[in-house]
Amino acid sequence: MRPIPSLRRFSILLLLLVGALLITPSLLRAAEPTAPPRQEPSPPFDLAQVPAPDVQPSARAGRGLFAENCAACHGETGRGDGPTAASLPDPPTAFADPNAVWERSPAELFHTAKFGRIEKLMPPWSNQLTDGQIWNAVAYAWGLHTDQLSVETGALLYGSVCAACHGAAGAGDGPDGAEVLSDFTDTRYAMAVSQAGWLAGWQSAHPEEGAEYSQDQQRNILEYVRTFSYTPAWASAYRPGVGVISGQVLQGSADGAAVDGMQVVLEGFVDFEPVVAFTTTTGTDGSFSFAHLGTDPTTVYFASASLEGISYSSPILMFGEGQGSLETTVNVYAPTSDDSAIRAERAHWIVDSQPGALVIGQIYAFGNTGDRAFVGKQVAGVEPPVTAAITVPPGAVEISFENGQLGGRFQQVGHTIYDTAPIVPGSATRQIVVRFALPFDGTSVEFEQSLLYPAQSLNLLVSELPGMSVTVTGLAELGPQDIQGEVYQMWQAENVAPTQKIGVRITGLLAAGDIDPRGESGQTSASSPRVPQLAAWNSWALAGVLVLGLAAALAWAWRTRMTQPGDEKGLMRRQRTELIQRIAKLDDLHAVGELNDANWQQQRARLKAELLTVASKLTEA
Repeated sequence: MRPIPSLRRFSILLLLLVGALLITPSLLRAAEPTAPPRQEPSPPFDLAQVPAPDVQPSARAGRGLFAENCAACHGETGRGDGPTAASLPDPPTAFADPNAVWERSPAELFHTAKFGRIEKLMPPWSNQLTDGQIWNAVAYAWGLHTDQLSVETGALLYGSVCAACHGAAGAGDGPDGAEVLSDFTDTRYAMAVSQAGWLAGWQSAHPEEGAEYSQDQQRNILEYVRTFSYTPAWASAYRPGVGVISGQVLQGSADGAAVDGMQVVLEGFVDFEPVVAFTTTTGTDGSFSFAHLGTDPTTVYFASASLEGISYSSPILMFGEGQGSLETTVNVYAPTSDDSAIRAERAHWIVDSQPGALVIGQIYAFGNTGDRAFVGKQVAGVEPPVTAAITVPPGAVEISFENGQLGGRFQQVGHTIYDTAPIVPGSATRQIVVRFALPFDGTSVEFEQSLLYPAQSLNLLVSELPGMSVTVTGLAELGPQDIQGEVYQMWQAENVAPTQKIGVRITGLLAAGDIDPRGESGQTSASSPRVPQLAAWNSWALAGVLVLGLAAALAWAWRTRMTQPGDEKGLMRRQRTELIQRIAKLDDLHAVGELNDANWQQQRARLKAELLTVASKLTEA
């Protein structure tokens, strides 16, 4: 079922709150818009202006970049049928048409993408993307006119007629290659030659070779030759290299188990898809090392170790340009059933409305001030030990979670929901993100809710609706806040006690069957469902703990750097803001059905990973 468009505000809000954890209300205010720079004419193609890729471009790594930045014009599948294509002065290139790129080299596509075609309303993407990202997007666009079967067919024919001279891997080192032949794996050479150029060279040098093949067969061979210089979307984007990741497993609990001989797993991901995994064991001091790793910056690594059934992970590991080694640690802890060190640090409630129902999203961050992992305790009505608990108002339905589900990780008894995942030592190491609908009769609703733990802070945001009135007890009113163009009324409290009741009364709501004046509800008749099915949660990260691992860093960077114009990290701060805006735009495209669920989730996860990477770099400055 397609997601409800009115829920897109939650995608924006939850992204911001998970990333920054809403440390101060000032973080909610959108940056002041700046006047767009005057656009200079796009330069003509000049091969000297095209840098060769540092690493082999990956179509898989460019898939999300293409969807976010190119699909609006060129179409999701490269047919030139994007939603804005009709408004352009000339039809955009249809990359799915083999003839559209037959006489164009990858370098030409890169040059156009980087410097734009202002006269055709194509912007220069160098303002937002690095050269490596542009190359990956070009690789994805290139692969849209062919497919795996065609390339594999070309590989068989290449083996029969070409490999003896040009080499099995295209390096020009075949046993029968008497002359110095072109190295198809040399990205500097390959990027400058079109398919038509290669065919012309083939027919000029040895027309008798492959003369019996049809035009399609010859083109399939050349498509296979092209894969020597880029990695197509269906192939693994991982390539071994000279990278080394070394580290140490550290026991963080007093009198905890020894860490020698522990198994450590290193996993690599590209575009949040697993591409490789390695295993080793620790030395007497808990040390470990992995060698011969690919250093492509698009590959994200995590090292993990398990102790007493709990898996612990390293921070995000990514090789920078020219970097060949990384060091990390994996902290492990002894388990405990004592919950005296568990704290509720922050809570955020976001309330939106649609005809006949509120839609509520809530974020809770729990920490552990001890030196042992809290694995839970028994409570009545729940079989597994529980670690944290939250409540939902009476009448809440369609309860869903970012990472887990009722009956699995989460267990419900009455209006209380228990988490069964361990809480490891540290600040905000466990996160619960829940969403539910609260149906109502008429045009008003009232509910009361409280926390089950003392909390450092609680924030409540209610989306504005014309004619709506909100009364909140137990929190201090902060007034309206603008978040990515959406206005929310906000309330806040510090040092919230478990006995503190938060009451919310909202009047002037839309009854079931009303039309939302904001144009996003979709509830247009009395026969429409009272409580629509809530959309599935987004794939924000490989694991929630990894998001929280950089959340404080992102918030710190926002607080300390955003108000310092002109410092050397301004570009990264702009990248961070642009990434948030791009994620919001991606959610809009998905909400109106222009991106399917699979592509939306993959692209959103990639953009979220980029956001976390930028935040991490800012904290290192």
